[in-house]
Amino acid sequence: MSWIKIIQWGRNRLKEIYDRSIETNSQIRIQLFQFFPFLIASVLTGIMAFFYSRIFHYAESLSFYIYNQHKASIFISTPLAFIISWWLVHVYARFAKGSGIPQVMAAIELAQPTKKHLIPLFISPRIIVIKIISSAVKVVGGGIVGREGPTIQISSSIFNQVYKWLPNWWQPISQKNILLAGASSGLAAAFNTPLGGIIFAIEELSKFHIRYYRYPLFIAVIIAGLTAQGLGGPYLYLGHPKTNFSGWMIYGGILVTGILSGYFGAWMCSFMLRFMSFVNRQKRRIQQLSIVLGCALVVAVIIYFFGTEAMGSGKSIMERTLFTDQKKVEWYLPLIRIVGLVFSFSFGGAGGVFAPSLSIGASIGAVVSDLLRLTEGNANLLILVGMTGFLTSVTRAPFTSAIIIFEMTDRHSIIFYLLFGAVIANIIASISSRKSFYDVIKESYLKEVGEEEERPTTNS
Repeated sequence: MSWIKIIQWGRNRLKEIYDRSIETNSQIRIQLFQFFPFLIASVLTGIMAFFYSRIFHYAESLSFYIYNQHKASIFISTPLAFIISWWLVHVYARFAKGSGIPQVMAAIELAQPTKKHLIPLFISPRIIVIKIISSAVKVVGGGIVGREGPTIQISSSIFNQVYKWLPNWWQPISQKNILLAGASSGLAAAFNTPLGGIIFAIEELSKFHIRYYRYPLFIAVIIAGLTAQGLGGPYLYLGHPKTNFSGWMIYGGILVTGILSGYFGAWMCSFMLRFMSFVNRQKRRIQQLSIVLGCALVVAVIIYFFGTEAMGSGKSIMERTLFTDQKKVEWYLPLIRIVGLVFSFSFGGAGGVFAPSLSIGASIGAVVSDLLRLTEGNANLLILVGMTGFLTSVTRAPFTSAIIIFEMTDRHSIIFYLLFGAVIANIIASISSRKSFYDVIKESYLKEVGEEEERPTTNS
């Protein structure tokens, strides 16, 4: 009798182990099916982000070369580059214009059964090509734009294309998760800031709880970042600037820098939005072309009189003020770069505002540190606070801005000062408008495509 019980117990145990193994294998299979598309898309994003950064770098170097060869040549190269940049977007992919972040936000909102057919308007292979060419051409002309926002739209387009390649029998994957992971991995690969990419997705893009997409997000950020590092090597976007926070004067400096960066960032966004609205109301081709030429002339005049610091993304300004003894900038440099960014961005054509915002914030921090007679590490701290504050005033994402700055400089000890400056800037900017620059543009895009959807129905 005892042997029969033992045999029966053994059979039950074997059956239990078998059932568990079947269940475990089924879960592993599901996880592998979920993982594989994110793996492929993340690798492609890392590769594309690296090569786009090289293209952008060479375009910026070419613009400096043209200017240094003959200063007056900017009056030819800038109008020509701006017209080509605008024409490429206007003819081939109208939503490839600008930064790319509002387009991704719009695509995420459209990721639902009744509206997902509109997503290709905002993210697609065509947009990848036009985005890269249009932004690079604009930079050759001396345009004050960056590549980080465009990288986010490019990476989301890659992720969405991989999603569309999946066969019908594939394990179902949320398209919203795909788009979120693409955006965050794009930012992580562009700045080499994985935490910044994750926080950006949570703070700026996501409207639902992180637990629904945390693993795809983490996978995408890690793999895209590792791929970009594998091609370009491990690097910090800005290196290791020396920082210090000695004396009570530094707290006053942080407060003033946060207020100024918040105020001027909000003012720039408000003016830019009004100018973009004016541009969009011009329906005739000759009117649009006249605006493009007018913007090019303004930027060319600025470059002619103020030199290379009024050109490009402004990374050279950040590096000079943070890593050399030449920390002084003229008081008008932030204003010059704001005006240049407005007229480089608003007429159309591709190009982002992330890096230009950082350079403007760095200039504000340098001006304040000079007024307060702060030097070396204390001055560097205000420069980094200015970068954080100005980026916050544009994105309205203070945590993302602070995390990005401390990751790109590896200065973990100053995170609380960055957050303090970011919160101050966010409060000041919110007085002007509660919505972020990207939110307003996203809503205008959604309204535009919504009206186009309704138009055939109305006519019938």
